[in-house]
Amino acid sequence: MIVTSTVGKIDAAIGRFEGPLMAYMEKEEGDFAKTSLKKVLFNVKTSKHYSESVAGMTGISDFVATNGPVPYDEGPEEGYTKTFTHQVFKKGIEIDRETIDDARLLDMENQSGNLIDAYNRTMEKFVHAPFNYADDTTFTLAGKSFTCVGADTLALGSHAHTSHTGKGEATQDNLLHGALTVANLKIAEEMMNDFTTDIGEKANLFGDTLLVPYSLRNDAWEIVQSVGKINSGDNNANPYYNKFNVIVSRWLTDTDAWFLIDSAYMKKCLFWIDRAPLEIKSDKDFNTDGWKIKGYSRSSSGFTDFRWCVVNIPA
Repeated sequence: MIVTSTVGKIDAAIGRFEGPLMAYMEKEEGDFAKTSLKKVLFNVKTSKHYSESVAGMTGISDFVATNGPVPYDEGPEEGYTKTFTHQVFKKGIEIDRETIDDARLLDMENQSGNLIDAYNRTMEKFVHAPFNYADDTTFTLAGKSFTCVGADTLALGSHAHTSHTGKGEATQDNLLHGALTVANLKIAEEMMNDFTTDIGEKANLFGDTLLVPYSLRNDAWEIVQSVGKINSGDNNANPYYNKFNVIVSRWLTDTDAWFLIDSAYMKKCLFWIDRAPLEIKSDKDFNTDGWKIKGYSRSSSGFTDFRWCVVNIPA
């Protein structure tokens, strides 16, 4: 967060509050960042360009058992490419002259805090967009329509992900419709285990994380933390005991949806790119004598490949 304090230099009344108020806004932004899942889920990068493109590589064939010359592939083929175009976000508030004259600092803090809350809330909705719209190709947030597709132009969860080279499986499926149960988790694991690369080789993926909404937190913890098999009196060992990292989010809108994730591969596919971090500037309005405070940021986010996630959206 970048704060530019200037209006207090030209207006003594505002100058009394500008420093404390801007410090309060910085603290509000920092406090929310501690609970945000952005850095937990996304590979967060910065950019100095209008957009960024990420091209997947299809990989190379296996090593060869030989004592002769090194066998070289002609080179890995370029897979699907995903372009991230940065979006500008803006919002502002105006603190009226009377509030300033009456030194109502708590009212000013509430108003400026609401500005930061609005920014954080908006960004967290975009953090969760790949999951909340996992079987959609578009979504609407912040008053604008956005695409929600990977490099293959399909939704994150799809029954028909395609191969760019044609050397791999014609289609691959990572979308299920079962509730969060041990039986359905096993199905999701087996689905991820069967994923292949774009040239048909085993993808070597491992589902180690469960992302669940707040409503499924107890179900997830019961599956992962029970020493014995759940709902069984046989005292059999639970094969899922401590096997998964459970991430619980209050921002998932479908209270029944859940996601099996390969966390290492997720960081290679799910990107948040900051072009301009949140900037806070203020000025005095000549006509109203009010104190205008505005926020500006620019970023993009999304995913490239689908193989890091098995999407479960119960019907």
